This record gives sequence, structure tokens and C-alpha cells, in this order.
Amino acid sequence: MVNRIADQHVPVLIVGGSIVGVSAALFLAARGVRPILVEKHPRVSKRLRAKLFYPRTMEAYRSVGADRDVYSVEHGLPPADHAAVVTSLAGPELRRWPLPAAADFSDISPCPSAFVKQADLEEVVRAHAGTAGADLRFGHRFRDLQQHDDHVVAQLLDAEGEPYTVTADYLLAADGNDSAIRKMSGIGRSGDEIVSHHMEIGFAADLHRILDGRRLAMAWTAPPERAFLSWHTAHDGGAVSVTYDPAGTDNTFDREQCREIVSRALGLTPAQITITRARPWHMSGWVADSYRAGRVFLLGDAAHVTPPVGGFGANTGIQDAWNLATKLVSVVRGDADPRLLDNYEPERRAVGQLTVRQALLRIRHRGELPVEDGPLLSEAAVAIGYRYGVPTADPTVSALPDADEPGRWHGEPGTRLPHLPLDDGGSTLDLVRDGRYLLLTGPEGHTWTRVAREIDPGAAFLDTTALTHHIAADPSSRLAAYGLGNNGALLVRPDHVIAWRAKHLTSDDTAAFADAIRRALGRARITAC
Repeated sequence: MVNRIADQHVPVLIVGGSIVGVSAALFLAARGVRPILVEKHPRVSKRLRAKLFYPRTMEAYRSVGADRDVYSVEHGLPPADHAAVVTSLAGPELRRWPLPAAADFSDISPCPSAFVKQADLEEVVRAHAGTAGADLRFGHRFRDLQQHDDHVVAQLLDAEGEPYTVTADYLLAADGNDSAIRKMSGIGRSGDEIVSHHMEIGFAADLHRILDGRRLAMAWTAPPERAFLSWHTAHDGGAVSVTYDPAGTDNTFDREQCREIVSRALGLTPAQITITRARPWHMSGWVADSYRAGRVFLLGDAAHVTPPVGGFGANTGIQDAWNLATKLVSVVRGDADPRLLDNYEPERRAVGQLTVRQALLRIRHRGELPVEDGPLLSEAAVAIGYRYGVPTADPTVSALPDADEPGRWHGEPGTRLPHLPLDDGGSTLDLVRDGRYLLLTGPEGHTWTRVAREIDPGAAFLDTTALTHHIAADPSSRLAAYGLGNNGALLVRPDHVIAWRAKHLTSDDTAAFADAIRRALGRARITAC
């Protein structure tokens, strides 16, 4: 058989083109690593999914120039940043609250949360990924995979069903919670396979009158039904989800029963509603036992499934893509050793476990699931303030919490670089650019700059800058934000994570900095804290 698509070799093949896969494609292509992405569906799914994206996610998009288009979509929509418990959507509200993602994060981030539906975000990210040079193949299917020591070979079908192969140095599996690649890689999963059973009933109805002027993004009806209501930003339809017992005999979910359920939840007459679909699904909370098998990496729902509370699921998957893509860029460019990729699993799997546990605790507090007790962290701590166990020689780091309020971090290794505004309206996060590392020094850190140039004479991968006048804060505030003295320094990774810190310059620190660079580039092995 003659293939109409010639067999190709690429550094990275991505399987799965929903928001996580296409974000990985953008993060890679924007840095000059042009992947092939295959996605079985020809178009973006219009099904209601994620609706909020936290600042740390938007910071990743900011780094590749996609954030403004996301905010442009949001600004064209009615404000929707609250949730409520209602008798029905048309009836009285029993309780209303602002979504935690709607908080003012301007002190800790240059990016507010974005309230857009996932389909709109995917359209924006697809456009940017394609413009950056990613080869996006929608309507193409993954069939099989063979792993070799130095590459993988994927068997694929094009949009007309014709087979072809792609050889890649690495494969990213973003193929969803029922991931075929995870299964064929022999990777199990741990956690709650089924937390509860739900029926999602799609409907078409005119919601303009009952939503007009209300800043609601979602709602629940009061017990006993506790239906969850979500709707399209066009206010022309949405979905109602109810729990049910699959072993019961009362839930036929025929069209008439579905119409009655939706009618009660919306407070509209059955004649005002058209049922478009009914889809059973089960809520889960699990994490894959490994995020890697050789040259195959799991991310998004292939690696973890989070109950849809807190808005964590899509954000966690996008951060998987951000973490892994920055590592791959460094490796493919030749800046880093491939051993750097060994850090992806311990960093992101720990975050996945933390996130799933926090989502389950939120359900426990609603009385729906018995979950082992533990501290309930804020949404900001879970989505923004988590810490990676980066390799470090600082013994105090291992005693730090896995996550905390973002404003409480002050330059500790493994945490995100604190945001400070620049005089030009930008952010210190913008100093980390083009997939490069950054050495950020105190105002008297000239020695660090000299050492950096000795390590990287041609400035191939390492930028240097000092906390000086271009940062719109007084000198003491700048240093306190990063836990530095006047001659201290931070090494920042391309994903905004602090890899190493010296609060002050001592005679031993220049050698320690050289070791930190080697560790950050995967050129030395050290046990993570």
C-alpha cells in the first residue's frame, strides 16, 4: 500500500488534541520544536467541559503570546464568575458565592483567571499552535506503537482511513482518561475508579431572560435532587447532571424523564426545552501509577482524573504540558541532557496526587464521599501555590509544605518565581523568555554574572539580570520578595520554577551555582527533596 502521507520523523509526536495536547503543541512550537499532533475528532468538541483557568495557567499562555486572545474572548461574554444554590435556575437563589478563581490575584500574578469555556480556549490555542508551526492533524487516529531505545514508531490513520507511520524521539499521550497508550504501556492507576454515577442531559432552551444580569457560571439545585447546571455562554442551552444508581430501576432516562428533570432544574416548562442528548458518566479520582514508560509520557486525563470541583482538572493537565514541554525544548535544543526528563514524573505526579486528594476532600465536605481526613487547602494554594521537590542541597527545603498560599512563598527552591511588576507594565515572569534559564541576582550580584558567562560563554541557554531600577518596587521589597540579600541570586527554569537560590554570596557559592546549573540541566543526579 502506498501511503499518501510520507513517513516522517519528528522530535515529538502528540496523541490527543484536546486542551492538554494542543497546549503542549503550542508550548513546543513556540520555542522552535515543531511537533506532529494527531486527534481523532475533526473538530473541537462543543460539549460543556472546563470553564475557568487559573492565573498560573494563563501565565504559561502569556509566555507564548496566547493570553491576550483568550482574554479577548472572555471580554466579549457576559460576566460569569459566581456560583449559586437555587430552587431552580429561574427561581430564588438560596446561596450565592464568588468562585475562588475570581479573586483579585494582581498582587501575585500579572494574569487574572480567565472565565471561558474550554471549546473557546481550544480554538485560540489551536490557532496559535498552528501559526507557531505545529503540524495539527485532526481526524487522524492512533493505532499502535513500537518503542525502541532511541525512538518510537506510531502507526496512524489519516482522515480517509489510510495508514501511515510517524517516527518520533518522544511521544506525549494526551489521549484522555481511557488512554489506549497508557494501557498498552502497562501503566496502572491508583485511587477511586468510580466515586459516583451521573447522567448528563444536554438541552436547548432560551436562558437569556433567567440569566440576564446574573454573574453565574454554574449552579446546583437544592437537595434532594442536587442537580448540577451548566450552560453555554450564548445562553441558548447547556447540560443538567444528576446522580443515579445504575443498579436501580427507576432511572430509565428516556426523553420524557430527561425533559422533566431539566424542567425542574431550570424552572421552565417542558414545552420550552428540547433534549439534545443524555450521556452517562462516572466521577473518578485517580492518578496513574507512572507518568512515563520509556520515551512515552502521560499528561492530562491520561495521567490523572480529578472530580470536577475547584476547576482543577484542565488546569492541572495544562501545567503537565507546560512542565514537560519546557524540559523537552531544553533537551531537543541540546541545552540539557535527556536525563532532565526523569524529573517530569516525580514533579507532576506529586502535584496530580495533591490535586486529586484536594478535590476529593471537597466532595467529602459536601457529604457525598467518605475520604481520609486531611487539611483542606485553598483553591489558590492547589492551583497556583504548589511546590516541586527540586534537587537542592538546602536541608530546610524538605520541611516546606507541598503547597501554600502563593503570596507566602518568597523565592524558595521548587516554587514559582514571585511576580513583581516592571516599570514598563510587564512582570518579572516576563524576564524568563524563549525557553531559556534565568539567573536573577541582587543589585550587587556582579560576581554571579561573571560566573554565568564562564559556564555559558555564548549565552546559549542562560540569561542574567539584576533586581534593579526596572522593577517597580523599592529595593528592600524586591529582595524580600525573593528572599535575597544584595549579592544573592536565583536560578529560574524556563517554566518559571526556581531551581536554586543563594541568599548571599559566599566563597563556596560559585561552585554551588555551577552544580545547580548541572542539576537543572539534567547533567548530574541528586535525590529530590
